[in-house]
Amino acid sequence: MINIYHLKRGDKGRIVKINAGKTLKARMKSFGIYPGVTFEVKAFSLGKNNVELQIGRSLVALRKGEMDKIEVERIEDEEV
Repeated sequence: MINIYHLKRGDKGRIVKINAGKTLKARMKSFGIYPGVTFEVKAFSLGKNNVELQIGRSLVALRKGEMDKIEVERIEDEEV
């Protein structure tokens, strides 16, 4: 598995696993981030310290520390 920062702008992915404590998992779930969800990388900040993801019709921003805890797989357009 890979982490979100291994993707590029415009790549699509699916969340496989979240390696975080109960509180952070609950916070991410409230943003629509949980295993099985598909997303598109909309933008990275300089140095890839932050990322903006499109999940459904919502845009969600994550910090690098949060990205590190999310395992994803890259998917092709026809799978989304």
